[in-house]
Amino acid sequence: MNPIKFLCMVLILLGAVSFVANAGSIKDKIQGKWEVSVPDAPNGYQNFRLDVKVKDGIYKMDIKGDADLSNQTLSLKDEKLTANVYVSENVKVTIWEEKGIINGLAETSTGKLPLNFKAIK
Repeated sequence: MNPIKFLCMVLILLGAVSFVANAGSIKDKIQGKWEVSVPDAPNGYQNFRLDVKVKDGIYKMDIKGDADLSNQTLSLKDEKLTANVYVSENVKVTIWEEKGIINGLAETSTGKLPLNFKAIK
């Protein structure tokens, strides 16, 4: 085989492996500031600003808006971040990335509520 063709094939293969390895990763994509809406939540719990930081490998988030919470810990497992937060009741929050979009779900006593994320630039 021609050495140039071989080198091109190797580079293409490495690029494809790198793309697949990073395709579903939320670890770097979630850091930063977000506007989060929860359209199906009760009045007073529909709009938040979220600030996600990583320090020493630990994900933390600050929540400002209809409820204010600081330094909430997020756990990473299977490319999903989860946290238990208290906003008038305990709520399990799950955040993941799918097809380049950050998605979320809040599990409450009244059911599961989708979270809509929009990056703040």
